[in-house]
Amino acid sequence: MAKIGILGGTFDPVHNGHIACAEQIRDEFGLDRVLFVLSANPPHKFASDVTPARLRARMIELALEGHEGLCLCDLELRRPGYSYSADTIAELLETYPDDEFYYIIGTDAAVRLPDWKNVEALTAGCSFILVKRPGDSPEIAEKAVAALEKAGAKFFISRSENLADVSSTSIREAVREAGNVCEELPEKGLVPEAVCRFIGKNNLYKGLPWTEEIIVADLRSVLKPGRFVHSLGVAEEAERLAEKYGADRKKARLAGLLHDCGKNVSEGQLVWIGMTKNDFAAVPGGNVNVRVIHGPVGAIVAERRYGVTDPEVLSAIAKHTTGAAEMTLLDKIIFLADYTEKNRKGELFDNVRRVLDRRGPDAAIRYSCDETIKLILKRGEQIDIRTVEARNSALELENKPDTPQV
Repeated sequence: MAKIGILGGTFDPVHNGHIACAEQIRDEFGLDRVLFVLSANPPHKFASDVTPARLRARMIELALEGHEGLCLCDLELRRPGYSYSADTIAELLETYPDDEFYYIIGTDAAVRLPDWKNVEALTAGCSFILVKRPGDSPEIAEKAVAALEKAGAKFFISRSENLADVSSTSIREAVREAGNVCEELPEKGLVPEAVCRFIGKNNLYKGLPWTEEIIVADLRSVLKPGRFVHSLGVAEEAERLAEKYGADRKKARLAGLLHDCGKNVSEGQLVWIGMTKNDFAAVPGGNVNVRVIHGPVGAIVAERRYGVTDPEVLSAIAKHTTGAAEMTLLDKIIFLADYTEKNRKGELFDNVRRVLDRRGPDAAIRYSCDETIKLILKRGEQIDIRTVEARNSALELENKPDTPQV
């Protein structure tokens, strides 16, 4: 039977403080090894600029070279969707049923433990080792202990001291400010030299725009497989429609690629950015159909996570679920590409394609809005007024003989 420590985190980037903590806990509690469990897609950072998981994983591998008993665990990297500790513990227990697991947790995370997803399953599957962070007050430590008790956790309190006072946030800030990052960070004892070289080689933490390759890799890990394939299809179709109707192809492709980046965000996650679903209602103080909020949520994610600043692209992402009374050409293209991309199968999608080909974008938007309204009424759900306005506006343009269908 092996005693295995689990040190979970975003590790953006991994630093010397993480390594020192793992080694001290390993020695103090006689652990056979400590797994650095990379939180590939932390649900609370869905709208944050998080470095793609594969790059963070590689930094962990580089950092742990030569450190006995410390290794990367990539379970959450290989598992699609958001990363939850309870799921990881369940998978580890299934793979290593005879081993004991000890979750290493800092006071800041411990305070929030009772609110973690499936916390009962998590606390039943492992013990916890509470690590006090440098500068923690006695009050914070007391709150952490109380939270562990409330969550029903079996836990131990580490006596380790002199842990390095390093944070990933301070490292990212240092990179933005430093002239030669590969010289300054190791000298300050922040990160191993190999990690520093990797940061420099890949231009991380410098505020550079995400390339399409990196966006695609990130979407592949965040979205469900079918949704990811659909997003690629919308990007391709949006580019085709942009060329046909005279819109900017690059903007159309980017908006199409990211149009569903807010799709899997739950109502609970909105709390982490200080919002509720009704903040996206057409009328202040009104209600909203939860099926459509991934449009405006996606615009927030596109801006905060992927660094998109173009207002046309953000508008097209936000409006693709409901439409609007006034839609730009790019808005219309993304709205329609969501229906007409090649992976969409069924009578509705075939009909939208047919109307688009024969009568143009405004007629296709009017038809799709009509069908959406019928479906919502059949379900007994709330109709978003923006869809009605989009339908009426498209009908008006469709019926104007002097209005070009572009």
